[in-house]
Amino acid sequence: MSLKAILAKIENDAKKQSEEILKSARDEQKEALHQVKSRIKERHHRDAEKIRNKTEANARQMSNHVRKEMEKELLSHRRKIVDNAISESVEKVASAPDYLDLMSGLLLACDLQGEIEVVICAADKDRITPSFLAKISSDNRQFVLAEENHNDFGGIVMRSGDISLNATFSMISELNHDSMVMELSRLLPLEGQVE
Repeated sequence: MSLKAILAKIENDAKKQSEEILKSARDEQKEALHQVKSRIKERHHRDAEKIRNKTEANARQMSNHVRKEMEKELLSHRRKIVDNAISESVEKVASAPDYLDLMSGLLLACDLQGEIEVVICAADKDRITPSFLAKISSDNRQFVLAEENHNDFGGIVMRSGDISLNATFSMISELNHDSMVMELSRLLPLEGQVE
């Protein structure tokens, strides 16, 4: 074999070997790229899933918070409606035609004995008079009109010595406020209900 043929063979073998090495390197590079892409894709999928879960959890939490705030607002609004209805009712009862009958009932239910001072509001000065109180008085109880007035819409305060019974309308409604709120709230439809 001539030197030229040997060189050609070496060159040819080196070329084949370098092509095989290049092909193997390309295959390795391709596999490495594929693995890196798969890991990036997998990480991206995990990150996207975490973000989606966190976003959904935040949305649920925000929705619950908004719902609770709306419920509080609704309850507050309903409470205002009921409170206003009670206040208006107190004023209406004070000007009702049977107001003196109500006052007679309160005075007759009084269990104090002796002389009992009756404190009225300024608006009642022409209705609850000394003669009105004299008609309700008995041998055991004498109702007398007090000199001062209370500042309520209606009702009376009865005093005998150190004992004082407050039967003003605002006091009566305050003492029964919670039960009236419960009763009146049942009459108000909840949001979304049809009356």
